[in-house]
Amino acid sequence: MNKLKLSASVLTVTVGLVMGTSINQVVMAEEVVAESITQPVVTNEVIATSITAEKSEPHPQPGTFTYSAGDLLAKVPLDLNIFCKNYPLNSRCTNRSTPVKPQIEESQPQPEKSQPTEETSQNPVKTSGWAITPEISTLGVGATVTKSITPNINAKVGINGLGLSRDISVSDVDYKANLNLFNVSTLVDYLPWKNGGFHLTGGLVFQDNNFEGTGKPKNGVTIRINDKDYNSTTVLTSLNAKVSFENSVAPYIGLGWGNAVKPGKRWGFSTNLGVMFSGSPKVSLTPGFGPDATEAIKAEINTNIEAERKKQESDLNWLSVFPVFSVGVSYQF
Repeated sequence: MNKLKLSASVLTVTVGLVMGTSINQVVMAEEVVAESITQPVVTNEVIATSITAEKSEPHPQPGTFTYSAGDLLAKVPLDLNIFCKNYPLNSRCTNRSTPVKPQIEESQPQPEKSQPTEETSQNPVKTSGWAITPEISTLGVGATVTKSITPNINAKVGINGLGLSRDISVSDVDYKANLNLFNVSTLVDYLPWKNGGFHLTGGLVFQDNNFEGTGKPKNGVTIRINDKDYNSTTVLTSLNAKVSFENSVAPYIGLGWGNAVKPGKRWGFSTNLGVMFSGSPKVSLTPGFGPDATEAIKAEINTNIEAERKKQESDLNWLSVFPVFSVGVSYQF
């Protein structure tokens, strides 16, 4: 009986050793059935068991494998890097990213960086759209503030004034005249081409321009009024004249060149030419009578002064359309 048991045990061990040579690689991952690919497919996985009947081996831990039945007694740690390289479709390797050695690419010549041109290397000047333009014009000396409304429209507010004294002669009478100019303009420039300087201008000018003077005789003895001479020492000693304009609010139209608020530009030059519709000039003449001026002579002088006044208004009627010319240098904030 003991011989039979011994024979059976030897036979069992012999069969196990023979079959051990055909056992596939043991892996601790679930089987993955892959679609048709060019790489080898792992079709089955074997869980190692104990070689002896008396003592059962514990379930193999993940990460170990054996190549033969004899190796089951010595557990060898599984190198997943090598394993997944040989069996990339195994379930243990599905969610594992296989390190890939960086491939050395052939060095390619880098494209030359374009050299910045002079135009691109210069940063555009940041401007606010507000500018001031000191100017000289036939309305006086002053300045205009300009604000950009749109690329084609600018609004302007300007103040001009001047006080000037000079001698003038009207109807054989010399006047020591004072010129008083004061103008506040509210204008709009329209630029047909936003990148150009040409503009059309329109608006209103609030004006208080006048001429004042005191007449004196040319010959030093008589003053001629309406072609009649009066003694300047005893009858008509003085003649005060004042010229003003009918329209205190005068329309203005004109054209010019220059855009004080051109984007990216600090300094600029502008010139304008236009007309202000100031209305018909109004002339007032005030006589100064001497001791020999009787009431009859005074009435006569007043009649001649009225005729002279009308004549002077007629001579000055061209100022009803007042010419305006200005030049200035602008600075944008």
